[in-house]
Order: sequence, then structure tokens, then C-alpha cells
Amino acid sequence: MENEFEKLGLTSVFIAALAKQGIETPTEIQQNMIPLILSGKDVIGRSETGSGKTLAYLLPIFERLDLSIRGVQAIVLTPTHELAAQVFHQAELLEENSGLDIGCMLMIGSAGAKRQMERLKEKPRIIIGSTGRILDLIKRKKVPAHLVKTIVLDEGDRLVEEGNLEDVTGVIKSTLRERQIVMLSASVDEETILRGKRFMKEDAVFIEAKTGSPVPQGISHYYILTTQREKFVQLRKILAAEKPERAIVFLNNPENIEVTVDKLCFHGIKAAGIYGKAKKLDRKNAMEDFREGRATVLVASDIGARGLDIEGVTHIINMDVPEEPSHYLHRAGRCGRKGEEGTAITLVTPYERRWVHKYEKVWGIQFVQKEMSFGKLVDSTKTKKDLDKLKKNKPLQMDGIEENSIYHEENVKKAPPQRKKETSSQKGKKENKKEDKKEELGFFAAKAKKLAEKEKNKLQNQKK
Repeated sequence: MENEFEKLGLTSVFIAALAKQGIETPTEIQQNMIPLILSGKDVIGRSETGSGKTLAYLLPIFERLDLSIRGVQAIVLTPTHELAAQVFHQAELLEENSGLDIGCMLMIGSAGAKRQMERLKEKPRIIIGSTGRILDLIKRKKVPAHLVKTIVLDEGDRLVEEGNLEDVTGVIKSTLRERQIVMLSASVDEETILRGKRFMKEDAVFIEAKTGSPVPQGISHYYILTTQREKFVQLRKILAAEKPERAIVFLNNPENIEVTVDKLCFHGIKAAGIYGKAKKLDRKNAMEDFREGRATVLVASDIGARGLDIEGVTHIINMDVPEEPSHYLHRAGRCGRKGEEGTAITLVTPYERRWVHKYEKVWGIQFVQKEMSFGKLVDSTKTKKDLDKLKKNKPLQMDGIEENSIYHEENVKKAPPQRKKETSSQKGKKENKKEDKKEELGFFAAKAKKLAEKEKNKLQNQKK
């Protein structure tokens, strides 16, 4: 009986390599893309997160390599270092399982350029990495761009945005006109297609996986109405109640990530953080801790929403509302992958609730309003008036315990208690408690101040 991958044009060596990974049936996007890429066509592909897009382009690239020629024949560009590392890992696994000497190389900006130039002397056939570093080494004539047959723009919608477009154009123009361009993402709109086709041949093909919506069907979408200052309390309640095996918490401002990780760790929650300005080693260690279970919560900016495939992620919690509908799509898509179930919870203020309705319209999904009650996530009809009443009538609490003033500098007026005579020991204990609170407040305030000063100094140095 003919294997389904064989029908697509793959040879037995790669079919056997896939079998070692337990992959025997192609996904819809793989069925559509593999024959087109093998034929040399320029392709734009769109399908839901977790649908197998990486193998959809790696398999035909491996098939088309000329093993009699040493040198870069394919370039895979990604918007983040984490996604580049993930694609590289899959390429290495495919090479190892096939038993062929392909030569794959990871090339990202935070790594040492000299070391990468030494590696390039080994003449790898596939390089995977960040656009800026690859373009830099092409300009230094360390990468023989004239041999390149295929360029892949993974998460292409991000790569053709204004901030990345110039470097992507530079990489493409350094290669011969006969080269093939492949662009993929879960969120490809008309603007992305128009920008992508500027680089492509006239007969470029756009394909879309028809099954399901761009958002995986197994994800439950919830939102919790809260105030801005209560969001961290809600996060702790969710983690305590849901007890996720692995959860990713998303913030819009990368500067808040380190402080949030510190707060979670302070409360005994194993957390790690990744964001664009963190050092390469710190980001790598955070990802390894999360993958291997040493951290159960990963706090990330949107760099953690693009293409990352981490097994066992059951919950996505948006402490900040995503700024674009496509950002919500990619964040939520980190859970519920490969047919598994997942939960995406967004913490919104009354003003931010409008964004939830926008995501429902754009992606055709349904959000359910929830709230935390007695340690459980339950349906809710809470309104802005209810929040205002709670704010006036009682201090913020977590399961009956008043939340620490580290997170909420809200003065709650109470009826003055009747005065009682205090012993000297009671007075001493009171003073010690006050000092402890001051020290805790000082720790996080100092942390935030230090991060702000660091960023300010960087900006001043850039101006100089």
C-alpha cells in the first residue's frame, strides 16, 4: 500500500525518517504545500497554529537539496530567536533520522559572529535564523547567496512588517532571480499577501487549510472582568485554582516581565521569563526550564507567541490584552495544539472588554465571561458597577486573605478600632511587621526603578 507522503512526492528515506518521529499521515497544509514546493512554485500558505507548517516546508527543501554541492541552498528566516531554535531542532532531527549529511546551521543575532563565520567554513546547505544576522554575513560574503534555491519566511506576516521588511528585502535581493520564496503563517491577511507577492513570481500560489478556523478548535476562550491593579491577584487565583501543568502568561510591556517573574517566585510559583532585550543565555535557560518542567509558568512578551511548539501547555493567560487580533490568535495558539484541549483566559478592564468582542468578530470564536469564586472558575455576569462597588466597600482580597500591599497601594478606609492598651512586646511585634512590609515594598520598587534606569541609559547611549 502506497504511503500518503509518498503520494506527495517524498522519497522513502524521508518517509522512514518521519516514521521514527511517529508521523505517518500528512496534515492538510502538508498535503497542499509539499507538492507545490517540490515543483519549485512560490507559495503563500495559511493554516491554524500547530498544524505542521514547519515540516510542510522542511520536507520538500530536504528533497530538493543537491548533495553533490556544498554551500547554502536554503535559508529559513524567522522573527524570533526562539522560533529559529525550534525550526533548527526539527531540521536536525530530520537530518539525523534520515541518516544523510545535510548540514544545518542556526544563525541568530545574539550569538558570536566570529564563531558563526567559523561554522560557515563547513559549508552547511541550510541556514535558519534571524534576518539581520544572515543579511550581515551575506554582505560580508561569508554566505554564498548565489547557490540559494529556496527562501522561507516563517511567520511571514511579521517578517514583511515595516520593522523587518528592509532586511528581508536585502536577503532576497542578494540571491538569484530563479530562487523560490515560501511564506507561511496562521495570520495572513490581504496586506501580507500583497507585500509577499512583491518578491514572488507572477504564478505564485496562495493556499489555505480549509478545515477549522485559524484558531484550534480545542481551545476554550474566557475573559475575567477586573481592575488593572487587581490583575496580578487574579493571576495568582487562576494558577492556584486551575493548577496548570504548564502555563504561559503574556504581557505587552517587556519591562514588566522580570518584575512579574520575581513576584510569582516570591509567592512560591516556579516561573521564568523571556523577552526581546533579555540576554541570549537567559532566554535559552528560561525556555529549557519551562520545557523540562523546572518552571511551570513562562512569562513572555509576544516573542513567545510566534510559532513556539511546547508540549503540555494547557493554559494561556493574557494579563495584558493583546494589541492586535493576530496577536491574540498566536498567543492562544500556544495551547490546544495537535488536537489537545486548552484554555485561554484574558484579564480585561471594563474599557478593554471591547477588544474581546473584536476578536470574536475577526476570528469567529466565542468568549465566555468567568470569575474566580471560592477557588473555582465559574460563569459570571459581573459588570463595571459591581467592580466599583467592590472597590468602595472592601479591600482587595484573595480567598479571604487581604492581598499584600506590595501589589496594591490602595488605602481602604475602615472604622477606627477601639483603643486597647498594648504591651511593650505587642508594640515591638507591630514595628517589626511594619519594617517587613517596607522591606518587601522596597525590593520590588527598587527592582522596577533599576529596570527603568537601565532602559533610560540604553536610550541615552544610542543617542550618543
